[in-house]
Amino acid sequence: MQQHSALHRFCRTAAAAFLIPWLSFLLPELVLYLFTDVSAYALAFSAIWAGILAGFLFLLPQKPARILFVLLYYFSAVLAAVQAGYFRIFGKFMWLNDLRYLRDGAAFADSAFDYLSAGFVVSVLLLLVWGILACLMRPAVKVSRFRVLIYAVCALTAVAALPDLLNASCAEDNQARGLDTDYFAAKSLRRAYDLMYDAHKVYSLCGLYHAAGRDVWVHLIEPQLPENRSEETQRLAKIESYFAERGQSKPNDMTGRFAGKNVILVLMESADDWTISEQVTPTLCRLMREGISFSNMYTPLYGSVRTFNSEFAANTGIYSPTDGSLTFSYCNNHFNESLPNTFRRAGYTANAFHYNLPSFYSRGVMDPAMGYENYFSYSDYPNYADHKNSFSEELYEDSFVVTNPEMRQELLGKTPFFQFIISRNAHMPYSSQDSVSRYAIQKYPQFKGIDKCDEVGYYYAKMKLLDDFFAQLIDQLKQDNLLENTVIIGFTDHYSYTMKDQDRVRELSDVPVDLMIEKTPFFIWSSDLTPMTVDKTIHTADIAPTLLNLFGLTSDIPYLGRDAFDPDYAGCAIFSDGSWIDNYVVCENGSVSYEFYEGAAAQTDLTKQNKYAQDFIEISNLLLKSDYYAQKNTP
Repeated sequence: MQQHSALHRFCRTAAAAFLIPWLSFLLPELVLYLFTDVSAYALAFSAIWAGILAGFLFLLPQKPARILFVLLYYFSAVLAAVQAGYFRIFGKFMWLNDLRYLRDGAAFADSAFDYLSAGFVVSVLLLLVWGILACLMRPAVKVSRFRVLIYAVCALTAVAALPDLLNASCAEDNQARGLDTDYFAAKSLRRAYDLMYDAHKVYSLCGLYHAAGRDVWVHLIEPQLPENRSEETQRLAKIESYFAERGQSKPNDMTGRFAGKNVILVLMESADDWTISEQVTPTLCRLMREGISFSNMYTPLYGSVRTFNSEFAANTGIYSPTDGSLTFSYCNNHFNESLPNTFRRAGYTANAFHYNLPSFYSRGVMDPAMGYENYFSYSDYPNYADHKNSFSEELYEDSFVVTNPEMRQELLGKTPFFQFIISRNAHMPYSSQDSVSRYAIQKYPQFKGIDKCDEVGYYYAKMKLLDDFFAQLIDQLKQDNLLENTVIIGFTDHYSYTMKDQDRVRELSDVPVDLMIEKTPFFIWSSDLTPMTVDKTIHTADIAPTLLNLFGLTSDIPYLGRDAFDPDYAGCAIFSDGSWIDNYVVCENGSVSYEFYEGAAAQTDLTKQNKYAQDFIEISNLLLKSDYYAQKNTP
């Protein structure tokens, strides 16, 4: 009887010591399962890893087991909460490296909560509270050789089962999609797992622990191994082969059209195409009407940060990496092919201007890395002591770069110039909770309540502030006798994905398929231009080679993007998931989702174009990883 009682107590203690941690480690995956679209296979993966971790803790004495439990549990709980919250807002997952961006996004944290349900917030809080309770409930256990042996056998068996579980999950994915093409193989979950280019797919496939562990191995540890460094020669050969097969842009009728003129390149933050109208943005409408208007410009997201991805692509012709590495980690690359570097070699001065601090998106490091002489932050210029009352309002206006005498001198004081202005006025959020939104709607109250969606009115008011900037820029250039010799270029970083009411965004965008919502404004204006509309489908990485051709700064350097005026370039926008849009069709998941006219699909070689899209994404990553332009040794 006593032996039975002792055995009963041991089993009860062992069950509590194992089951409580096992359940605890499974809870973060349950949060992902409930609030994202991860599969049941992800739960199975995490159940196995939760068992392995709980079993390991079962071997340890109480104190070290509790310490290790707290570290592991709260890391997984916070990671699950961040991933689920990020997915609820942006519809995707992050790599662990991307968590560094959270510092830059902290300024908009209050707005982020508007996208999260009360149930999600409560679930995350309960998840955090449970960690404390589980730590306190774990009973003390004694370690024995028998227990170590049992754990080793169970752990090895569980690890051995993971490949079969992975294959089963991938097989179900293949069957569910019903596609048996080379393109599908490139887009499949297995491909995402092998190449680690899409965090969402990897987490959906194998869950929180397996995905995070593979993330650490592939992106942090494996690249440092000596054998991987020997792959550099192969990477360079692959890039050269790609460019040789594709061919390079040739001189055309627009080559050198603006040679010697000054340049002001403006990133029009969040300026979606449906926000451009005579009522809201008359100056922008004039510039687009009188200049070169690109009617099929797309700004695809690569990496995790839309704005910096677009400004990086526009300046360098390379997209942010999709393989989990950070763009910032390539700050020591030699961007010899970039716009600022190329213009500076031609005798121009080149600077970047923005209201935010140099630490935001590490622009104080990345802009000089891309070739800019200086990064000028607006906040460095107002005198806090003398302008306490007007300081905030001054910085609410993108026009500050023109109206502030010192900033204006940096912008226009030395010619020839290539100046890059990152606007801010139309940035999210669009509500009375945002100080810039309140300022904009007070200045332009005619937009308040203009639409059934309250956000739209604030959006229009902010866009009017952006339009004011262009109007004041033109007036200032005219006063300084610079207008006739200056080219003004405007491009957008992304569509209005930060609006909470995305159904209304789709109504206002009025596109037949969702992928086309990524279309945004892009124009080039000069006082001596004959108005022109370019209907060719292009994307952000095409901006750099297009501008260099227009200013006669062409060279033998190959670019990922193409010159929009090259007659040999048919035009195509390629997205980071392998989807693409050309002048004929929209292609998603390897098949046509929309034709621009009846019979267009018949004129498109899907197999060839799908392969081209995958090669494009791979080469974009390799250009950064291999520091390709340093190898070209451009003077």
